Amino acid sequence: MIKIIGSLRQIFQRSALRHPSFRRLWVTTLLSSTARWADLVVVGWLTLELTDSALMVGVVTSCKMAGYLLAPMMGVAADRLDRRKLLILASVISGLISFTMLVLVTTGWLTVGYLIALSLVSSLTWALDNPTRQAFIPDLVEPDDLTNAIAMNSVATELTVIVGPALGGLLIPILGISGAYWLIAIIYCLDLLVLLRLKGVKQAVAKIHEPPLKSLLSGFNYAWRNHAVLVPLLIALMLNLFVAPYRYSFLPLFARYVLDAGPAGYGFLTSMAGCGALITGLWLVSKKKSSHRGRLLVMGGLLWPFSLFLFSLSTSYYLSLFLIFFAGIVQAICWTMIATLILSNTEQSMRGRVMGLRTGVVLSLPFGNLLAGAAAQSWGPSLALAAYTVCAMLIMGLIFILVPKLRQFA
Repeated sequence: MIKIIGSLRQIFQRSALRHPSFRRLWVTTLLSSTARWADLVVVGWLTLELTDSALMVGVVTSCKMAGYLLAPMMGVAADRLDRRKLLILASVISGLISFTMLVLVTTGWLTVGYLIALSLVSSLTWALDNPTRQAFIPDLVEPDDLTNAIAMNSVATELTVIVGPALGGLLIPILGISGAYWLIAIIYCLDLLVLLRLKGVKQAVAKIHEPPLKSLLSGFNYAWRNHAVLVPLLIALMLNLFVAPYRYSFLPLFARYVLDAGPAGYGFLTSMAGCGALITGLWLVSKKKSSHRGRLLVMGGLLWPFSLFLFSLSTSYYLSLFLIFFAGIVQAICWTMIATLILSNTEQSMRGRVMGLRTGVVLSLPFGNLLAGAAAQSWGPSLALAAYTVCAMLIMGLIFILVPKLRQFA
């Protein structure tokens, strides 16, 4: 145990966390992502309790991410405005939404209509925070630490995928929905306090600004001409449409109808995905730089849907936990390699817009959630998830055939 702790300490000492500003940003990632994951788990279960409808779970979770439609414009803002202030704005709005949910739940006034409306507003803060945070990372570390910083950011996110769902899922039966939202609101307050201490960062912002629309179009053109950016974006689009909905639309259905696990079991299922991703993140952090990013992306893009295909066939809760754990491992490989490939092959002046596009392709996720809810309502969750994952494997195989140089991307 002492050796393990010593090894972890060495990893963190050699990592991008030695940069004070990045360390503060990393802490805010821990806090904000914990709150968002807890909120997403609570919202999914709350929707199921209010409506007893798989379709409505898909609708609400889709609304939770619909703001990604505006992510490219948020990326333009991230290239023009103070990124710290944008993150503070997102944190304040998210905190206010959590307090509003707390009031509605406590008073008994909450309806599906309020849930959808607040989810739509919340989705805008996600769309603002994500590209801003990603584009901010290169401003806080040295170029040689970029891959490590992205991996560290992934570790922070996946740590919260363990803690957030556990807080959300386990607190529901213990303290109720209102208790979960008290905790979420408090976490957002802490997030805001840390962001206010993130000062003195020299942000790389272009001195000459184009009109916003022209700036947006230049971001699209840049990504279209750069295959090392375009191909990972297309893979992210596909994965968000056919694979990522498993966490948001399928897991609550499997926990309730297939595995009979209840809200606590749902929280543990989601946390197991985070455990797998955390292990992958720590492994990537220990590697200063990977020269096989393209190969790792291909491997992850095939193994992630395959592991979920096996999950769709399982009726054993413990086997399902293992399969979700493995899915978390390959999922983290996919997202880390996509983010690293895109940022490593993007000019400094274009980072905000390109990461806005990266966040924008997550727009396929609400569509995937909506279709997942409809498919699960008609076919049942097991058959629907199996169909989704087969489509993903076929498309990933097609991308690999059409772009054989993908394995050589670095």
